[in-house]
Amino acid sequence: MANFTARMERIRPPRWVHVRFPRGAMFGEPGNRAKHRRVLEDTLQAAATIAEPGGKIELPYRWEASPVVFRDRRITEGP
Repeated sequence: MANFTARMERIRPPRWVHVRFPRGAMFGEPGNRAKHRRVLEDTLQAAATIAEPGGKIELPYRWEASPVVFRDRRITEGP
């Protein structure tokens, strides 16, 4: 997560929530509606509770499906 954190420190968003999913799958595995809803609800709650500028929260969710393949390359969890 160090590399990701460094990027966010450069960008300086007012607040951010990190989930360790492959890029482009921000809410979880395709078809996992229950997880999508939990991630969305927790993200909204985090955005409402982060008080300080630049505050961040890492949600505990992890990718549970087979690795994503894009252009013959495996995309694993984010940093």
